[in-house]
Amino acid sequence: MYKKNAIMVAAIIAIVAIFVVVLVTTVFVDDSEERYGQVPTPQSEADIAEQSAVAPASVKDETTQPLAQNEAGGVNETVTEHMEDAQEAVPETVIQDEVEAEATPTEELQSEAGDMMAEAESAAAEMAQEAETAAADLANEAEQAVEEAKQAAAGGEMHIVTAQGLKYSPLVVKIQPGDTVAWENMPTHDTQSIEGLIPEGAEAWHSELGKNYERTFSQEGIYVYKCTPHIGAGMGGAIIVGNPVNLEAIKAADAKGAEGRLARKAIAAAEEM
Repeated sequence: MYKKNAIMVAAIIAIVAIFVVVLVTTVFVDDSEERYGQVPTPQSEADIAEQSAVAPASVKDETTQPLAQNEAGGVNETVTEHMEDAQEAVPETVIQDEVEAEATPTEELQSEAGDMMAEAESAAAEMAQEAETAAADLANEAEQAVEEAKQAAAGGEMHIVTAQGLKYSPLVVKIQPGDTVAWENMPTHDTQSIEGLIPEGAEAWHSELGKNYERTFSQEGIYVYKCTPHIGAGMGGAIIVGNPVNLEAIKAADAKGAEGRLARKAIAAAEEM
């Protein structure tokens, strides 16, 4: 009896096992056909070798590496999509970083640019200052020229200096810009300005010996002159035009001898003004 029962239990277990195998097989086949459709015909080893030789290295890597599978045995589509997104995103990020690195100036270049701008600003300021000074000088010269022209047009006074023996009379003459000084009675005399004893920038003169001479003075200051043949005897004089603007320069010249005596007389007359 026990033997008969054991045989029946074994038969029941076998039937159940066969039923489970058939059921699982049917589900697997149906699911595979729905997911992948028709399975391609297996290729021969020669065809696979030929395709591997022609395909680039990147293709071999993709075909030979195992792919993640889902629970039903198929490829994990989410993993594949992430892999494709990563492959596309990496080159763009790298290129963008390289462009930004090239476009961003270094601290050294920024410092050099700042120094160049500072130098340019300094040079521009200096040029502007020089231009302003030059314009002021031109304005002063123009004003002086206009004043001199007015005086010349108006006609200044005539002042006579007469040679009497070995002296000029008057010894010191005070005039205004635009006035004229005439030396008369000059048979053996001349008149010559003394270097260093006339205003800076004024035109020096030397008249012809034995000839009367006249000269118009437009620039203010002290003019000390001499008779060249007779300076040893102290023959000479001084002319003060307007303000004695070069008084300190005459003092600093420290002339000696007869020229020094003429300079001191001119200084004394200027200080009395």
